Amino acid sequence: MEGGEGGGAPLPLESRIRYPDLLEGVRRILTRWRDREGVGMDSLGRTEQLTEELIQVSEAVADAATGRVVARPGDGLVLRRRLLEILREEIVSVWAEEAELRPHAEEMVGALEAFRQVADAWAPRWDDHFGVDLKGPDGLELAVEVAHDFRSPLSSILFLADTLREGGSGELNDLQKRQLSLIYGAALTMVSMASDVVDMGRGGVKTGEREPTPFPVSEIMESVREMVEPMAAAKGLNLVVTPPEGDLRLGDVEGLRRVLLNLTTNAVKFTSEGFVEISALARGVRTVEFSVRDTGPGIPDQAQSDLYRTFRPFQGRSGYHFSGTGLGLTIVRKLVRAMGGELEYETGRKLGTRFYFTLELEPATLV
Repeated sequence: MEGGEGGGAPLPLESRIRYPDLLEGVRRILTRWRDREGVGMDSLGRTEQLTEELIQVSEAVADAATGRVVARPGDGLVLRRRLLEILREEIVSVWAEEAELRPHAEEMVGALEAFRQVADAWAPRWDDHFGVDLKGPDGLELAVEVAHDFRSPLSSILFLADTLREGGSGELNDLQKRQLSLIYGAALTMVSMASDVVDMGRGGVKTGEREPTPFPVSEIMESVREMVEPMAAAKGLNLVVTPPEGDLRLGDVEGLRRVLLNLTTNAVKFTSEGFVEISALARGVRTVEFSVRDTGPGIPDQAQSDLYRTFRPFQGRSGYHFSGTGLGLTIVRKLVRAMGGELEYETGRKLGTRFYFTLELEPATLV
């Protein structure tokens, strides 16, 4: 966070939030809240309360950044911890989108460390009874809460690793770029795993409840390629994207992105040489077939019967193994089914693996 104060803007935010990027992050959160709540009298009271809570969270981060002791709230701890996480994610977005508010890499590290210190000061006191709580009636929610808390710092690692890899703090040699690609790949995998735990612990995916929106399929595929590229580069793999004809479609953008990201990450993880291809093929006016193909060793016969089990026996032969939890593919299949498709695969020894599914996506036009 860069030092300074907002100038000439109305109270109360500009007079109470010390850093411009924090101020912008709070503004964005409040704007989304107001858009969702409308402008009724009831919503005004809730907006004022949310504003005050965000100011208190910002003050705690600013205190940590300047070396002051962070006080633990007497009440409202759960809400403040959640707002802290939302604000941290928003700050990373501000840095990525607003060049004039983006600090140097070492200042980013200091800011993220301030968020971590506040999170530690406000963390639930589990140390004396964590094992007992984990076995109790609220054990599942506790595990979900832990996984949820992993995601924000891991997302910060992703952002910083990618910023450094792209030369944000100066030129790097090839070894340093490779090391940062490995860090990025590990963090991306852990973020996906944490998201899977949260989804499974809270009753599975809810993608079918989201309103279909128009989107370019090629942009979704390209965003997945950009996220996975550092992992592929670290292994010397070629990452290929083949978009469909009839690019603009109507559907669940985030559900599709998550499915393709999970499948592509898995493909890169289990492929040591060759390529990974993300492709989409129009099978008609409304139908699109998506696939992720790799040149890995293929899925062993003994592993295929347990492929979609949430928890399965460890398989580790011929250099190919799956996580013992199996959450990734379980979530992917649920997501695909929620969007109206069915996840299938083709595999062969030394021939690689191809996961594919077909969705009904109406052609769309931008208004």
